[in-house]
Amino acid sequence: MNEPLFTTTLIIIEVIFSIMVLNALHKAGAKKEVPLVLGAVLASWLGVVFLLLESGFIDSTSQPQITFTALVAIPVILGLIARKFWKPLGEAITNMPTESFISLQQMRAAFGVMFFFTAALPTWFQYLGGLGDIAAGVCAFLALGYLRNNPNKEYRANIRGNLVGILDFVVVLTVGVFIVLRDEGTGYMFLLIPLYVVPIFILLHIFSLQKLRSTAGYCQNNCAA
Repeated sequence: MNEPLFTTTLIIIEVIFSIMVLNALHKAGAKKEVPLVLGAVLASWLGVVFLLLESGFIDSTSQPQITFTALVAIPVILGLIARKFWKPLGEAITNMPTESFISLQQMRAAFGVMFFFTAALPTWFQYLGGLGDIAAGVCAFLALGYLRNNPNKEYRANIRGNLVGILDFVVVLTVGVFIVLRDEGTGYMFLLIPLYVVPIFILLHIFSLQKLRSTAGYCQNNCAA
């Protein structure tokens, strides 16, 4: 896929995913200003990512690997801070059911498919990243079905819906930072995915797993296979 078409398609999918996240918060009872403010923040961040890539900012730094890692980590840290200190957002996230978190993780499959069209990446990394994301999305789909068929097994479904996705991020981000960025340098098609959606998915994993604490006691009597 040529770069302009890839970029346009990817941005459309990222926007759709962002709307899904905002809708999930709305369904969880978020006050009107939460989706509005958060939507503006996400749109601004996507624009910043696009401009950073257009300007070659990461390549221009003395330590591209550190810069890339920071750009992934900063939104995650800000998201955690926002949940803690912005009460309306924190309440909405707390009220989001496990089903919503797992449902959103299904979108990993769509971004996994996009990985196969990133011609600037080494083929082996395309398969690693693409298949890993697709596996995470499929596992989330299966976990969602399991939860709907076994609503009293929320604890187990939560773990199933997050485990593969977290493992995929650990492997792909580690390989991407320490091998791909080192040997291949940064690439437009590589960076547009992780710098925007990866922090969102990481936050979804964290917020979803935090619900394990509230279901742990209940699980003791209801998590048997």
